[in-house]
This record gives sequence, C-alpha cells and structure tokens, in this order.
Amino acid sequence: MAPALRGVALLLLLAACDRPLPEHEPATGGNPRTGKQLIQKFGCGSCHTVPEVPGANATLAPSLEKLKSRQFLAGRLTNKPENLQKWIQKPRTVDPKTAMPDVGLDQQQARDIAAYLYSR
Repeated sequence: MAPALRGVALLLLLAACDRPLPEHEPATGGNPRTGKQLIQKFGCGSCHTVPEVPGANATLAPSLEKLKSRQFLAGRLTNKPENLQKWIQKPRTVDPKTAMPDVGLDQQQARDIAAYLYSR
C-alpha cells in the first residue's frame, strides 16, 4: 500500500475508534461520558478489555467490547439495561461465586457505566 494511502487508512481507523460520546444513553438513562470516567476510576480495566478506555486491556475477565450485541450477561441474565446495571452494581446477587467484586457503586453509577458500555 502506498504511504499516502496508509496514512489515510490510519486516520479513518482512528476516527472510527474515538467517536464522541453522547451525554445521554436512552436505554439506560445514564451518561456514557460519566460511565467512561467511572470505568477508569473503579479499575474495571484491570480485569476487562473495555473499548476506548485507556489502559483497559486486561484479559482476566471477558472483554466488554460489543456488549450491547450479546444475548446474555454473566452467562445467565438476558442482556437488558436493568440486568446489566444489577450485574455491575451487585454481581454477587446474580452469582455468589463470581470473581467480579462489588466495588460499592450506587444505582446512578451503575446506570452510567451501562450507558457507556451500550454506547460502544
């Protein structure tokens, strides 16, 4: 590929990866921008790969890429906003043996994180 075409391809790829976040995600009622910040603050990337979150490229737990297109969450919950929020906020109420920690999120924080994950 010619150098000029490689440069254009790289710019297109970067533009697609870093699309702006909306302030509101209708399905969850959360703020994806805040959700992204919370993912960083609570260290979700120390276990998961999370799209477009700097440093969130761990492989200990499942990748959170394309989460919105999955049928199930945590292997047992139908992928619906309220179930994702429950899993994020209180994972051990869904699966008492999960390795996912309860990091003390409140309902709005869980809603915002779900909004971020659904917006990607």
